[in-house]
Amino acid sequence: MKKVLILLIFPFLVMSCGDIDDQTQIQTINLRVNQSDWIESTDNDGKNRYYSCSFFMPEITPAVYEYGSVQAYVTFDNTQQVMPYVRHYEDINGNRWTRTVDYDYSEGNLIVYVTNSDFIIDPPETMTFRVVLMWQD
Repeated sequence: MKKVLILLIFPFLVMSCGDIDDQTQIQTINLRVNQSDWIESTDNDGKNRYYSCSFFMPEITPAVYEYGSVQAYVTFDNTQQVMPYVRHYEDINGNRWTRTVDYDYSEGNLIVYVTNSDFIIDPPETMTFRVVLMWQD
């Protein structure tokens, strides 16, 4: 009886998956932030320093924003890491900190943030990112 049930359900699963794949749109955008492009920011008390860079992205349409997905990756030496990217570091003097790279987006805009847990003035290096937009037509 189970085999018959599986044989009856399987064609519907295959048909529904085919419909979804035919409607899915994907667009990939590569971004670069030069070291000089990072904007330093702090809170109102001059604490909690972070760096950001804003991108005008008309590709993030109302349809993508409302019904789709925006996924961003930071790229290093031919590898990609999904954001948020969190890594722990230690220098030769034993100083330790954590770097977090994350993002947010709205219609037509994407902002990338870099925050070091020690909040020392240390602008990020030039960084590259890959943004993947997915939505249904």
